[in-house]
Amino acid sequence: MKNLLKSMKSTQSSKLLVAFFLLASTVFAVSACEKQGPAEKAGESIDQSMESAKDSYKEGVEEVKDEVDDHS
Repeated sequence: MKNLLKSMKSTQSSKLLVAFFLLASTVFAVSACEKQGPAEKAGESIDQSMESAKDSYKEGVEEVKDEVDDHS
């Protein structure tokens, strides 16, 4: 179980790092637009999706940790 939690932490870090770079790239690309066009709308949609995915992932990790703690 401990190995599973260690690998989850590594995976979580990797996913968060990828999400950060995607978000930063999107913000950089969209920041050149002064008015909200299709690219900016798409960027905002991607941002919201990434935030939602990150929150869901964190909740799942917490649930697994709680289950592991309950069975330890």
